[in-house]
Amino acid sequence: MSRILIVIMALLVFVFGALVGFKLNAGGGSHFETQKKMTEAYGLIKNFYVDEVNGDSLESAGIQGMAEFLDPHSIYLGPEKVSYDQAEFKGNFDGIGIEFDVINDTLMVITPLSGGPSAAVGILSGDRIIKIDSVSAVGITGPEVLKKLRGARGTKVRLKVLRPLSGKIFDFLVTRGKISTSSIDAAFMLENRVGYIRLSRFIATTAVEFRRALAQLKKEGMVRLVIDLRGNPGGFLDQAVEVADEFLSNGQLIVYTKSRKGGVEDERFIAKSGDGYEKGDVIVLVDKGSASASEILAGALQDNHRAVVVGELTFGKGLVQRQFSLSDSSAIRLTVARYYTPSGRQIQRVYRKGVAGREHYYQDAMKSILPQKLFTHPDSLVYVKNSDVVVYKTSSLPLMVKLLPVETIKGDSKLSALKDAGGIIPDFWVNNRVYSDFYQELYQSGFFDEIARKILDDPRSQVQGFRNSLERFIVNYLEEGDIEALVMKKCESKKIAFNRVAFIRDRKYIARAVKSKIAHQLFGSEGQIRFLVRYADPAVKIAATVPAKSQP
Repeated sequence: MSRILIVIMALLVFVFGALVGFKLNAGGGSHFETQKKMTEAYGLIKNFYVDEVNGDSLESAGIQGMAEFLDPHSIYLGPEKVSYDQAEFKGNFDGIGIEFDVINDTLMVITPLSGGPSAAVGILSGDRIIKIDSVSAVGITGPEVLKKLRGARGTKVRLKVLRPLSGKIFDFLVTRGKISTSSIDAAFMLENRVGYIRLSRFIATTAVEFRRALAQLKKEGMVRLVIDLRGNPGGFLDQAVEVADEFLSNGQLIVYTKSRKGGVEDERFIAKSGDGYEKGDVIVLVDKGSASASEILAGALQDNHRAVVVGELTFGKGLVQRQFSLSDSSAIRLTVARYYTPSGRQIQRVYRKGVAGREHYYQDAMKSILPQKLFTHPDSLVYVKNSDVVVYKTSSLPLMVKLLPVETIKGDSKLSALKDAGGIIPDFWVNNRVYSDFYQELYQSGFFDEIARKILDDPRSQVQGFRNSLERFIVNYLEEGDIEALVMKKCESKKIAFNRVAFIRDRKYIARAVKSKIAHQLFGSEGQIRFLVRYADPAVKIAATVPAKSQP
């Protein structure tokens, strides 16, 4: 480990030289000696290590290791990753235009993007791509799919495609073209004049997309808006600020940053006179996958009493990164400041530096903090309780916990755990039902995707009558009559012990999960979201009915 750290230290100065070196070391003489020692160590490893060492690989590994030594979000990006990220966050890239999934080692077309190259040549939802440029695609991974199918506009790719319903194999020659990506997975009206927008990330086009969706829902008579940020990992700060500005009045603080040395990294983002939706009810849905820019948006609207936040405690990612380009088109993304909500809450949760601290940090991210274990009298805070969900009204906690004096926090282990967790505390904390171990094993094994595919590939299945209408599918398709037999047979093939007691207990949830996967495979992500939101998402039902905060 010490040898790796020496290389790590050597690399940063070796690549950045004095530019970054002076920022990391205060004293000039000390900096010179450190740079000299690191360069010497790099030379010794290159010349005397038992195996031949590739200099470029050593440099990349060194920078990556040094970034990992700092905090959980400082990272090194190789040239290929930089290029990929830029394409994603600019909102477009060149490719063949399909939404895909890899299910049981098989590359399946979920949906060809409307107007894209694949749709133009006749590729259909449910098609299996079995060869790409004469090379088998069986066992391909998601990143490999992107590498093979994306490419320069105008270049061509040959695909051999199996169409399961007919059993025929087709050859397609697809010319890559510009593919526009979107950060909005779905935008539509629910019942009772409630609008719904699902934001999956914040890219360069998010604010424009959001304003367009907002305007359309207003035309349709929306009086309450649900913004779904669950699973949204963040993205561009300026886009989150612009979206927040649609709901806030001139002069209201959205977010501010603090750095170690001050200066350009310390910023305050103030709302202008937005006219998007300053008066209607707003509900923001979050979960533990909502991070960074998502937390900035939720925190800004919550602190300004402009929205009610519903869901789980968010991820707690409040570090500001800047990306520094290196000479070989790689980059290092460094944390330069921290985010704070308008009331002064620090979004970032507690972390330990170093590789071990990073691993611990991401392991903790997967754990759910249970509200009933944090409150002294949790039953007094219950807002809704049924077989699917328990909702606690926790609207008094966010400011109370995050702004309490340190001495008070230290004396209470529950408050301390909540403060260290960072993130945005919801006003209505949704605690979903716990599924059986059997259901969770099915879910984690990709079982539901495979059952859905089997049903869709069966010409005798009743689902064949709903292929052309999402609305009819959502309302009228229930489940296959032999769903238990299908589950038992698939369990046998996957070597999963069939638990009949658990199956009976969770039958409706299993059928619902299969139906959602069928919706995805037939109608894409938005089709799946429409089904889940209307029939299988208690958090959305809560969001559509909770009392909204009035403006101050």
